[in-house]
Amino acid sequence: MEGSQNVLWRCVAIAQTLLWFFGLPLLCKPYWESFWGHPLLSHPLTKQVLLNWMGFLYFATACMLMVPIYSLNLPFFEQYRITDASNYGGKTDDFDFRSERKEVRSRFWELTRKSVFLYLFNYGILVPVLTVGKYFVLGDNMSFSTEDWPTYEELAVQNIALTLIHEFGFYWSHRLAHIPSLYRFHKVHHEYKQNTIMASMHEHPIDYIITIAGPALLSVVIVQPHSFTLFQWIAWVIVANIDDHCGYEFPWSPVRWFYMAGGTDMHEYHHSGNMGCYASKLALYDVAFDSKRHWQNWRERRLKTPSLSKG
Repeated sequence: MEGSQNVLWRCVAIAQTLLWFFGLPLLCKPYWESFWGHPLLSHPLTKQVLLNWMGFLYFATACMLMVPIYSLNLPFFEQYRITDASNYGGKTDDFDFRSERKEVRSRFWELTRKSVFLYLFNYGILVPVLTVGKYFVLGDNMSFSTEDWPTYEELAVQNIALTLIHEFGFYWSHRLAHIPSLYRFHKVHHEYKQNTIMASMHEHPIDYIITIAGPALLSVVIVQPHSFTLFQWIAWVIVANIDDHCGYEFPWSPVRWFYMAGGTDMHEYHHSGNMGCYASKLALYDVAFDSKRHWQNWRERRLKTPSLSKG
């Protein structure tokens, strides 16, 4: 029974990915030029800023989906919860809004308010500033036309290239962020030992530039994708980042079903253990540069100890 359920959820995950790759272009193409051709978006810089701001929509949607899951404590979803930091070598009395202890709930809401502030500053201010900088340094080289709408082959090549370059940049910038001189900024992100969706947006502005904006900018500059490809890829990256930090390992996740995908529990381990598993969407670079070993050793001990078999 469990095996058939796993197959079912994997089919659901694959179906979501197929809709993202094949369905999204069909849905967007008829309206792409009319939307981006609006008089208020006549300047190419305005288009690029708004395109980069689409992440607000994705994050808001994810919050609307996750808040009921966090609040209702339904057994169906709780079976996939992995936020018990004690199973990852972390603290057991961390931030939990469901805790019976008032001080724990207070710490949770205090950290959440800080996350909201950091997110609004980083995404609301830093992203436009960096977009303006890119525009004036590199010029306007992004197409919003449907005349050169990417084929599915071009979408595949560009999305894969963007992902591999971005993941490589993220892996090394994230790994370097753990050296003492940079960890003073990155430790803000590690204020979350047990993740909620807000942890995905909880970065010091300097850390945001180094580990988030930097790799993304590198990818876009090298690949120079069509505006729709970038729109599609941003959705993938943000969903993967949210999935990393949601605190649940859902078997229907559209970003975890394929070979060499990074597991949500790998990043959960990284937050709690503060070592290894520096990648996000892919386990490729963790394997290539031998930073997955600590997590593998922990996982083997966990599987051998029944009391730790559930997160």
